[in-house]
Amino acid sequence: MPPPKNRVVLGLNAYSHDAAAALLVDGHLVFAAEEERYDRRKHSAAFPRQAIAAALAHAGLAPGDVDRVAFCWRRDMARVRKAIYVLRRLPRSLPFLRERPEGLPPRLSYLRSVRGLPGDLAAAGVTAPVDCVEHHVAHAVQAWKFGPSDEAAVVTADGMGEWTATATWRAGASGLSRVAERCYPQSLGKVYAAVTQHLGFRPDADEGKTMGLAPYGRPRLVAEFRKLVRYDPERLYAIDLDAFAYPLGRTEMGGAPFARRFGPARRGDAPIEPAHEDLAFAAQAVLEEVLVEVAKGLLPSPGLRREGRGPACLGLAGGLFLNCAVNGRIAREAGFDPVFVFPAAGDAGAAAGAAALVGGMKRTEITHAFLGDAFDANAIGGALEGRGARTVADPAAAAAEALARGKVVGWFQGRMEFGPRALGARSILADPRDPLIKDRLNREVKFREGFRPFAPSVLAEEAHAWFLSPRPSPFMLLTFPVRPERRAEVPGIVHVDGSARVQTVGREPEIASFRRLIEAFAARTGVPLVLNTSFNVRGEPIVRTPAEAVACFDRSGIDVLVIGNRMLGKTGPRE
Repeated sequence: MPPPKNRVVLGLNAYSHDAAAALLVDGHLVFAAEEERYDRRKHSAAFPRQAIAAALAHAGLAPGDVDRVAFCWRRDMARVRKAIYVLRRLPRSLPFLRERPEGLPPRLSYLRSVRGLPGDLAAAGVTAPVDCVEHHVAHAVQAWKFGPSDEAAVVTADGMGEWTATATWRAGASGLSRVAERCYPQSLGKVYAAVTQHLGFRPDADEGKTMGLAPYGRPRLVAEFRKLVRYDPERLYAIDLDAFAYPLGRTEMGGAPFARRFGPARRGDAPIEPAHEDLAFAAQAVLEEVLVEVAKGLLPSPGLRREGRGPACLGLAGGLFLNCAVNGRIAREAGFDPVFVFPAAGDAGAAAGAAALVGGMKRTEITHAFLGDAFDANAIGGALEGRGARTVADPAAAAAEALARGKVVGWFQGRMEFGPRALGARSILADPRDPLIKDRLNREVKFREGFRPFAPSVLAEEAHAWFLSPRPSPFMLLTFPVRPERRAEVPGIVHVDGSARVQTVGREPEIASFRRLIEAFAARTGVPLVLNTSFNVRGEPIVRTPAEAVACFDRSGIDVLVIGNRMLGKTGPRE
């Protein structure tokens, strides 16, 4: 019998930030990884040649075994609409015709790169036909096909797909249908990127810093920001485009109009002032308000709800939904249960969505994000050769003991996570009871800004005892308030507003070793959670290989490395 058509589908995001490859075999997602883990360039925009090779090697396939390629962008990239937009606004729109400076997302070179996709695939040995999937369709599929319900409402939101910036959808037996959309320049993602840049951070890369800074601010600018961005039940939302420079293609996305309202932009090396904190607070608060209302607009009518009809599940996808505070507020307030966010919610995950659509995948709930590379004892032994590492019978217990003694532990086990969060495979762990641990980690381990918080990984069945109204959050993409009476017990994971970005750790086999670690820590301390941050330092992607883990251990303040069943410590005052 001949093999089924489209048995092997390779999903790709390429030439834009967070390039990635996802491999679907016989309707199952068997591998997914971002190219940044291979080329070591954060948010890499390369053609994901190395991620493709790793995916095929993992599945025991050759490039010629690929039946179809699913690319998460339309072939024409909405060129006609973009050209009309620019022409109608000449000469003010001339900046669109210039390439942006290094460090900002490319514009003209990106369009040229897309035309080179067939050649890049051929160079990688892949000659299968290419199906191009509209970007927001790929996002919507990733939020539905990998979610927990056959019927779902979906919201997709980012800076801009080909032209769409935000869309709402319904998904079910009849397929995926678009309910409403907003197109560029009406983009919540561009607004948040403009604020990020105005605060001295990199747009389309450092929005998490804006989110982390926001709770330090006061609400004094919220009313002013609401004049710029407001919910509109007929059009989803409305943005005052005259308050920003990005609609005309300027490198300074806020520019002079924004500065007149909120003061001059901060230089990246300048101190963070209260005005910067207040601006971050306002942007975050208004973004949350608008997206909660957008989600509510997808609720079934009261009559259908009483009859138990209509989608109860809400799926979220697109770069804006890497904002955990937004997701947490939607989960608490929008009226849907459950709320599902794919672990790689941004453009990397769109590669998986495109593959699921092209491969005709039946809905299959994703229960873990451990979809990347694994390394055997030989690779681990080679990285530790001559280092004096010892073999331990129970790595989880050994790591828990070190944590309970105040050590910072690098934890490297199993297959690498897909997406931006460390979920217990490539993690740096610490004792959440230590009131000084946040400052120590930011200063000595991560080498990053002191205002940035750290997340807890908690045994799923214990989440209600430590957090208010928690939902299942296996991918660390929802924020919940820490119970006030518990905050003093675990100050290391409590943000300044009393919240925490929570990972709930269940009993899936793929996360068993990490769960045993938390259980062992709880047995020693009475606290069923650990502080968990990504295994990297500022400006670098999460480590992928044992050698990278050892190198990061050497140049940071990590005290103990547990990698496979080997344990390596540092000599010095902390030992």
